[in-house]
Amino acid sequence: MFPTSTDLQDPAQSVFAAVCPAQLNISASVQIKAEVSRVLFALAIPEYMEAWLRFPEIDRIECHAELRSFDRFRIDMYGSGCIRRSLYGSCLLSKSNRITYLWEREPAGDRPKSTVEIRLWGGPESCTVNLRHTGFWNQTEAEWHSEMWSCSLENLCRLMEGMGVSAGRRASPGGSEISSRS
Repeated sequence: MFPTSTDLQDPAQSVFAAVCPAQLNISASVQIKAEVSRVLFALAIPEYMEAWLRFPEIDRIECHAELRSFDRFRIDMYGSGCIRRSLYGSCLLSKSNRITYLWEREPAGDRPKSTVEIRLWGGPESCTVNLRHTGFWNQTEAEWHSEMWSCSLENLCRLMEGMGVSAGRRASPGGSEISSRS
């Protein structure tokens, strides 16, 4: 059983993405007080992703668009002054409210790619971001990504709502509702 917004005493106090252990999938949802198009740009452009993506045990990240392809990017993760790991991905904008990422740990590696599907619903003043990440190769990777999405969605919300981004801070009372869905 996964928590929902009704299970939380104050939804703005907790940010998490739920892992479904049987299928190694992650689902999360966040309400953001910002235009859909503004959030879409932040989600889809590698240079903007640096502002809101947060990874466990990583001090900083650098997102690089691949020179040979407009839809591919690499995320380098640094800890203690050196690169710890990289993720390689491609971003597909299939509709004006939908983004699909294909992620892999190594370019052309033996491991399968995981898929991140993000749908945005809303209008000029607010939107809901629904995220589903599937295709993990083990429970450890799913849990690591669950923590990453929790922190990242929290930062995305703060950034879009003009509150600034600060790693490790929790959303303040009265902020955006963030809940997980199974």
